[in-house]
Amino acid sequence: MRLCYRQLCVFRKKKLAKKGNRRRFKRVPTRKKSILCRNPTPTYIPLDLQIETLLRLPVKSLLRFQCVSKLWSSIITSKDFRNRQLNLAASSAPSRLLITCGDFLGKEILLFSLPYPNVSSSSPPSCLVRYKDLSLFKVHGRKVYNAVRGLICVGSKRKVGICNPSTRRLHVLPQIKHKDPPINLDVDPRCNYFLGYDLVGDQYKILAVDNSRWSLEQKVVVLGGERVWRKAPCAKCPHVSRTPALYMDGTLYYGAYRRGMNNISIIVSFDVSLETFKCIKIPVIYEDMWDTYKTLMNYGGKVSVLEYPREGSFRMWVVEDAEKEEWSMTTFHLPQSAAGLDYDIIGTFNTGDICLLPKQFFDPFCLVYYNLKTNSTRNVMIEGLNQELYGPKLKSSSRYNVNVFAHFESFMLLET
Repeated sequence: MRLCYRQLCVFRKKKLAKKGNRRRFKRVPTRKKSILCRNPTPTYIPLDLQIETLLRLPVKSLLRFQCVSKLWSSIITSKDFRNRQLNLAASSAPSRLLITCGDFLGKEILLFSLPYPNVSSSSPPSCLVRYKDLSLFKVHGRKVYNAVRGLICVGSKRKVGICNPSTRRLHVLPQIKHKDPPINLDVDPRCNYFLGYDLVGDQYKILAVDNSRWSLEQKVVVLGGERVWRKAPCAKCPHVSRTPALYMDGTLYYGAYRRGMNNISIIVSFDVSLETFKCIKIPVIYEDMWDTYKTLMNYGGKVSVLEYPREGSFRMWVVEDAEKEEWSMTTFHLPQSAAGLDYDIIGTFNTGDICLLPKQFFDPFCLVYYNLKTNSTRNVMIEGLNQELYGPKLKSSSRYNVNVFAHFESFMLLET
């Protein structure tokens, strides 16, 4: 169909009008958007709310958020913030465990974390976790002495250091100078080191107890203070430490032999704040308390002594009244599922749980958690850990020092 000139002009005008409407329609939202961008509405978050939010973040996030601003960096690194963060984490029941594996023949300690097992009659009797799924790293050392408020005390020969597993930092302390150094440092590490926390001075202290001879001297160093070991006030009874240390409410406790002809068994308490020693006497009927392997435990707020389970049973002694020398003893019998084996106690917890490591070799690696109150157990098997520790041929756990601690995340910054 042919169009006349007039009709063609009308058609072109309509077409151009439609294009103009489209252009004007597209420009409208762009113009509104530019107007909104010129007048943004600022959002203000109160400083108190920012701090409360930061307190509930994991340490891994706090390390990154130091770079957000100078304000956040000053808040996160302040001493008050670190104490509040740790107290908030420690106020709740432990949600995770820290497992350390020290190689007596090597130079590194393997550290990894596990969820805290629910040991009750209603919980499953066992669970399986894969070694590759665990968050882990290695730190220089051979032995782990104890753990306090998220920090662990590690040692290697004559060297000792404090490690923060949350920040993965290690602070090495100066060596103690001895008048007569031991001939073989691999066999005789000379000192036992115990980490404690001063509740009054808000500082960490490390106590060194000389085990090579009946010494009257113990030495103390303050973490973050002068890098010098100084003599602690003389203990009323010279002794040699025989058990790992138990830290409880500002005091360190450890089993020891008192100087004498019969090597009298005692429990030594060290007040971390006052730096004073006291001796807790053991009843005559338990005179030779440390003739077999034992460890200390906080049981209901009281110091107790646990012997390693043998043939399905073990005993626990509780210090009811130290001044009156009143003790109580209880015998525990493991359930049938855990009986018939010998165990080492590698961890104790305020919840009444203890962690047992079978002396026999098991594949996969097996930990047994036993609750003293409910007489129930739960097995935690770690698949692949034996290959990492022992290799394909080695079938013995005597080479490794395995410990389990209740783990709380700490933002304590250690000097490097």
